[in-house]
Amino acid sequence: MRPLAWSMKTLIPITGLLVAASCVERQPVAPTQSRVTARAPALKADQASAPGRQVVSLNGNESAAFDQAVTTLGGTVERRHPEIGLVTIQGLPASAVSTLAARPDVASVDPDVTVQWIPAPEGAFQLYATQDVSAAAGTNQSGAAFFPFQWNMHVIQAPAAWAASQGGKGRLVCDLDTGIDPDHIDLVGRVDLTKSTSFVASEPTIQDFNTHGTFVSSIITSNGRGLASVAPNATLCAIKVLGTSGSGSFADVIAGILFATAEGADVINMSLGAIVDDNQPGVKGLIHALQKAVDFAHSHGVVVVVAAGNEGLNLDAIPSNFEEIPGQLQNVVSVGATAPFNQANFDLLASYSNFGGKTGLTLVAPGGDLLAGGNQFDLVLGACSHTQVTLPFSCGKNSFLLGAGTSFAAPHVAGAAAEMPSHPGASAANVLPLCLQKSADNVGPQSIFGAGRLDVLGAVTCN
Repeated sequence: MRPLAWSMKTLIPITGLLVAASCVERQPVAPTQSRVTARAPALKADQASAPGRQVVSLNGNESAAFDQAVTTLGGTVERRHPEIGLVTIQGLPASAVSTLAARPDVASVDPDVTVQWIPAPEGAFQLYATQDVSAAAGTNQSGAAFFPFQWNMHVIQAPAAWAASQGGKGRLVCDLDTGIDPDHIDLVGRVDLTKSTSFVASEPTIQDFNTHGTFVSSIITSNGRGLASVAPNATLCAIKVLGTSGSGSFADVIAGILFATAEGADVINMSLGAIVDDNQPGVKGLIHALQKAVDFAHSHGVVVVVAAGNEGLNLDAIPSNFEEIPGQLQNVVSVGATAPFNQANFDLLASYSNFGGKTGLTLVAPGGDLLAGGNQFDLVLGACSHTQVTLPFSCGKNSFLLGAGTSFAAPHVAGAAAEMPSHPGASAANVLPLCLQKSADNVGPQSIFGAGRLDVLGAVTCN
């Protein structure tokens, strides 16, 4: 994420702009082994406790003797996920792992891994005070203070979709992220706190100390005061799986997916991702467990939308031991990013966006970009959490940021999925993604843009 603060009051050029914008590639390039390796984050064993957390995949149901066996070996069962045959345990000595793994009811024991799922903010920023604007009435959010500057909403035909749908009324979209600021003027009343929770042990609140989750969520739905959103009548649930730094563990993301499914989510948005190396110890097992969680959500009719990643790679051609997670999982809608240059040519592939229409991404949506000679309004707008501590300034409850990333492309698609006509049971997870693809606008080769760029009006009127 590359956020730049701006105000609802003063639309003047932002000063102090130090986002890296030159020497970036506008045309996709083929990845090399060294280029992919350089973009793969250093994974580390979960440091939440000593000696750490283990993720245990079971053979069938948990046996009656499993709990006692864990206790005898010095560990403690932390969470149970019987719906996917998974248990997480804490405190198991390294010397006892092989003993537990040898049990007939255990398929694998893998150390949980913490990943830097979202990048730290870049650059220096300028913040201005904001003015108060009345909330929008109904689904029409064209009166939002910054709507004239939200090229992203215009490109995807969001205004026409508002008129052609119920704006996501009655739909629950769960955002798995750094939390949400439920007190922001554009998010007050939009978050169902009874269906929200945190799986980050060090941050047992949904309050967003990073601001990434708040920014993302405000694109999905908002009160239409500062900014217009894709699905004005949808409801959010905040599931914190990433801490203030933007890092989080596989086990916490898995728990978040299963929690959202149990709470009746219609859509899950995961604006997070990383290139991981399958050759690192335990990673294959963790990816398998994450896939099982996604498959469980999919089987219950949940549309799972994810960011395709910001490494600028052709995911169809990366070395076989690397994967973009969760962007290359099965049963997800993986979203790449587009952006204009100097407020023209609005369907360019963003300079940072991963691409690849076979295994890399499903479709693309506005994510914003800022290149040398470009315009700050080539970025996209989102809300800033008033409790964030990651930026070199304070945000109020009526502050907004400009940013770029596939993280911000994904919520456009999540909002569109929430607006689309309902389908009974598990069929929604199949029908809605097909409609998203079928209705997408053709903006370039499928090998780069997947099905095309999101068209919300086409999606909500899809039969």
